[in-house]
Amino acid sequence: MSKPSSSSGNKRSALADTSIAERMYQDIFQAISGQRLQAGTKLAEEQLAEAFGASRGTTRLVLQALSRDKVVTLEPNRGAFVAKPSPAEAREVFDARKVVEVALAAQVVKCIDDAGIARLREHIEKETRAEDGDDRSEELRTSHDFHVLLAELYGNSVLHELIRDLMARSALITAIYERPHSEVCSHSCHGDLVDLLETDKDRFAPAMLKHLEELEAQLVLVEPKPAAVDLKSLFAPAARKRQPHPHNH
Repeated sequence: MSKPSSSSGNKRSALADTSIAERMYQDIFQAISGQRLQAGTKLAEEQLAEAFGASRGTTRLVLQALSRDKVVTLEPNRGAFVAKPSPAEAREVFDARKVVEVALAAQVVKCIDDAGIARLREHIEKETRAEDGDDRSEELRTSHDFHVLLAELYGNSVLHELIRDLMARSALITAIYERPHSEVCSHSCHGDLVDLLETDKDRFAPAMLKHLEELEAQLVLVEPKPAAVDLKSLFAPAARKRQPHPHNH
């Protein structure tokens, strides 16, 4: 009897670990894509394990999975950090978005129905509420989710996952490189796209390409450079303070 009991216990333990790992992955992924975790933030294993009630081994596996999805960077002897994409990587992500999302747009027009249009309209209302609020991360998250919803409505699970991952990376890029006071993927832009999807399907894919080009144009894709510092001027005042006053001799 002891062997079956042990086997059953091991299975329950394995299922529990899997459930915790999935929840941890989803929660961290959503925190990154929603910009509640900023680029460069250290993801300490011990703190995450305690927060989720997970083992260090499970936590490490989740961080490795997030690293494979390019939203976390693992650095030897330093640990895990929220990824900080370079300008070159940012350009590649937007290039990939244009290739994948424009092709998706050309296919969505063939299968979209009234129920799908209604879901898109409901989502745009959600975007509008987010834009009226004070939470910028929520505004960006709902904006990016419009693109994920299009993939979901198309019905291809592999493509849906690909778009979801691209949106997470795109959210990081927007957080780092967004031009100040820019209008990012606003509900009005998405509303115009849905209008075309409903009334002028031939223009939908070209309009999606233009939309993505406009989003990319709102980014300042330049690697921040350290400011030049005149070390002599910087440290001279301190050096002068340490010099003895002539009258002290």
